[in-house]
Amino acid sequence: MANQIFIQPLVENSTQKKVIDLISWSLNVPSHHIHPYTRLRDDLHLDAIDVLLLIVDLESRFNVYLTPEEVAGIETVRDASRYLHQYAA
Repeated sequence: MANQIFIQPLVENSTQKKVIDLISWSLNVPSHHIHPYTRLRDDLHLDAIDVLLLIVDLESRFNVYLTPEEVAGIETVRDASRYLHQYAA
């Protein structure tokens, strides 16, 4: 049980790092400008369509599908990372 406590955050951090790298590449924004609490709309200046396109790209790369409700709940990089980590096999 104690090992799971240490492994889980490391795995989530790994997913978060991948998400940050993919967002950085997709948007041509240096990865050091993207953090877990970076807001997709406000901080990265994405409109609703850009957010949807980004999430579709992330879903494709992680081979997962998010419901419209889950997509609507994604405001930050951390939100996206959590959903992708939760469903990625």
